[in-house]
Amino acid sequence: MPSKSRADRACAKIKETRGLAVRVAEACGIARSAVYQWDRVPIERVHAVSKVIGMTPHQIRPDIFKRRG
Repeated sequence: MPSKSRADRACAKIKETRGLAVRVAEACGIARSAVYQWDRVPIERVHAVSKVIGMTPHQIRPDIFKRRG
């Protein structure tokens, strides 16, 4: 079985960490149930999610955000 991508790990972290989905939902202005439907963080939510979960946009969506440096 292939390892989870960083994007998948971001969603897994949100769903598996107690209270994190609620904080993400509040930061994004959406329902908690919407967060649980994500397989990947939607592009328009990446920056808000990044601030809440402590991952860089590149770590959350490497297909969209390039590594700085």
